[in-house]
Amino acid sequence: MTVTELADAPALPFEQVYRDHAARVFRYCLSQVSNRGDAEDLASDVFAAAFHAFGTAELTPGNELAWLLRIARNAVIDHRRKHTRRSALLARFFGGETEADPKANVEGVVVLRDEVRRAIAAMAHLSDKDRAVIGLRIAAGLPYAEVAAVLGVSEHAATMACKRALARLQRHLGEP
Repeated sequence: MTVTELADAPALPFEQVYRDHAARVFRYCLSQVSNRGDAEDLASDVFAAAFHAFGTAELTPGNELAWLLRIARNAVIDHRRKHTRRSALLARFFGGETEADPKANVEGVVVLRDEVRRAIAAMAHLSDKDRAVIGLRIAAGLPYAEVAAVLGVSEHAATMACKRALARLQRHLGEP
């Protein structure tokens, strides 16, 4: 097979899923952890788990993003659990001295625009549920139906949860 034939060959199914959805999965992870390095690690873990399960997953065309974001949501929950346990353990052994505040990530401050930094800081004041809903709707760019599919709720419930979460975020941003 020539180089030209390889370049023109259709992408493998999982490779296409990765190409189509990697940016959205990363943005969702970033919206949840507010630290670029952690978000990159989480997105990598998501795609490793997805690759492993891809052959046995019962996916319908067009449902891949919701499936990936369910994996991402679980990865974020595991990350928070691990981080909380680690911080508690460090505080226990070092008398309250814990890891650096993840919101003070200098690299993230340099990379992200002012508006995004403000939104991420304001999101830190929201509940995990509100952050998840906003992350799915805004950062991952999902329509309400897909947010509902990821969360396992009705579309109406997802719509209302998103609108309420965005209203709370606007209050934290000091916007009417």
